[in-house]
Amino acid sequence: MAETFKQQIFVAACPSFFPATGFEMAKQLAKAYRKDICFLGICFGKKALDTQTYETAFSGWVNEHKQDCPEVNLTYKVMSPADDFTETIEATEASMLVFQLHEKAQPFNKIQSLLDICRNLRIPYFFVREGQEISFSRILVPVGFLMEEREKGPFSSSFGRFFDSEILLMPAKDYGSKARQNTDAIRTVIEKSDIKNQEIAATKDSFKVELEAAQLAPSIGASLLMISASRDYGLDDIIFGPKERKVINQCSIPVMVINPRGDLYALCG
Repeated sequence: MAETFKQQIFVAACPSFFPATGFEMAKQLAKAYRKDICFLGICFGKKALDTQTYETAFSGWVNEHKQDCPEVNLTYKVMSPADDFTETIEATEASMLVFQLHEKAQPFNKIQSLLDICRNLRIPYFFVREGQEISFSRILVPVGFLMEEREKGPFSSSFGRFFDSEILLMPAKDYGSKARQNTDAIRTVIEKSDIKNQEIAATKDSFKVELEAAQLAPSIGASLLMISASRDYGLDDIIFGPKERKVINQCSIPVMVINPRGDLYALCG
């Protein structure tokens, strides 16, 4: 089919299951931001996908669900072994990317594999599970001491303006003041648009605050958790898994991940 994929909300998928929860998230995002939706077949390594199987399934989904949201155009794209994932996302100028995790369907049963291919993305990517409620009413935003935590500000402001979200800021309990300064900077951004916000007290420092937020989220009625990906993977991350994998594993609500941007901040200290 014609490749008209610019500025779409991508839903990564495979033919063995329809990502109903991921599609629901994509619909809400697409309607709010006036984007279209594209089902994306991901190719891992050098093994080619069964293109015909993917195209048959995806085209069937497009025809079946195009009436679910008539104001949003549905398309699909199947990657080939020659396609680099990051280059594909950048070339299509994708707006956001949604993964629905699945216990049996590869690669959606391996969070780390999905995190690995997203390491260089400049767009936010979401992780959802089957049956989770999709809502942007209350966004939980843990804030650490790194300067790039301030990138959560523009995204928080966007959700507040487009979804009327309430932003729940959760500054880490550090000895230093950087987490507090970052939280205040985010609040300054969101309050320029009169966005509802409140502060949630944390008991953990910057290294554990996102995991604490994941465990706390259901009890405070949060509907989405926003976290930052690790700058780099150290030896502990490689052996035991990075903190974002632990957060996604333990969180019972959808998780949004943003990557540190080296072109915005000097990643030092």
